Amino acid sequence: MHKKKNSKNPRVIGLTGGIGSGKTIATDALKAEGYNVIDADDVSRMLFARGTDGEAELCAAFPEATDDDGTLDRAALRYIISCDVATRKRLDAATHPRIIAYIRERLSAVTRDTVLSAPLLFESGLDDVCDLTVCITCPLADRVRRVVNRDGITEAAARAIIATQLTDDERVRRCDIAISSDSTIEQFRMNVLNVFEQIVRL
Repeated sequence: MHKKKNSKNPRVIGLTGGIGSGKTIATDALKAEGYNVIDADDVSRMLFARGTDGEAELCAAFPEATDDDGTLDRAALRYIISCDVATRKRLDAATHPRIIAYIRERLSAVTRDTVLSAPLLFESGLDDVCDLTVCITCPLADRVRRVVNRDGITEAAARAIIATQLTDDERVRRCDIAISSDSTIEQFRMNVLNVFEQIVRL
């Protein structure tokens, strides 16, 4: 359980879940409902978009995924990290500091309750800015199937990526609230919105 800030201050509610868990569906549902959401995935896409300093850093770190014109070949990079867990960890090491710094700066300026959606909430240490944390869980077999279908990778590659993250059991132990996505998408969305409606009433 996280320590509460002064009730007069806006709260930060952490939302996390492993790859293929349904965290993105939950995050999108909250955005659509009007919650103030800082999405680490959106932040990553912005900071490392075409033409940014972030992209230049990735090109320098991964020349094997850089086109002749000096831009990042994102499809090549996705393929490389799907085949090699060590390379994926190297990518995380190259991107996470910039992402975390940006998110901490954004959070320092929020004026209302904010949802911080981050797949690696605990691994990155961002849980220390949260008043409450919520995790999305899902059976492992379903997560593997979703990642295979979404990313077009092998089952072995999907399992290797999942193995680099916290397990659902570990997340549940560290979170205040757990929501299972083992249901229809519509029912899952409703469950997420119901939980967060109760949270904001606290």
